[in-house]
Amino acid sequence: MECFILAGGQSRRFGEDKLLFRLGSKRTIERVIEVARKVYPEVRLVAKSGDKFKDLDVEVVEDLLPDQAPIIGLYTALSSCKGDRAMILSGDTPLIKPEILKLLMEEFKEPATLLSSEGRIHPLIGIYSRSLLPVLKDYIDSGGRSLIRFLEETEYKLIGEDSIRRVDPRLLSLINMNTREDLKEIVRWI
Repeated sequence: MECFILAGGQSRRFGEDKLLFRLGSKRTIERVIEVARKVYPEVRLVAKSGDKFKDLDVEVVEDLLPDQAPIIGLYTALSSCKGDRAMILSGDTPLIKPEILKLLMEEFKEPATLLSSEGRIHPLIGIYSRSLLPVLKDYIDSGGRSLIRFLEETEYKLIGEDSIRRVDPRLLSLINMNTREDLKEIVRWI
């Protein structure tokens, strides 16, 4: 199975490019790549352009559609996937643990398996089947851009908080680095 790290956000709330932000000796995106490579032999980034990541030893798949939205990244990843399913990760989760990725693989059920905590779905840490491509394309072609709304129209399996806590007791893998407040929390655990 391949892993695709979505790296196309604009970092508006963070104030600068959060994926290239240095957390200790590594940039945010490097931390996510490093963990993904512990579990998956093939790791690729999905981004609008590969230019800002050219110093990284990782293939960049450029978004197939011009819109900026996580659902476009998912569509690009599934379209580029060589196998029947793909692990999808957000590039702004520097505390992601390999055990979370393994848990998703062990618990996978067609057509998608995602994490859930505190009543919230985490759609950018999950495994998606290529079988979703036709309905995903139809949804996007009809103007849909919300990944959560798309998921509401399809089936998926959720791995709940109790199961997540067995491999990540503090739920650190679920912390996205969207704001400076998030950064403080992440720095505390690095």
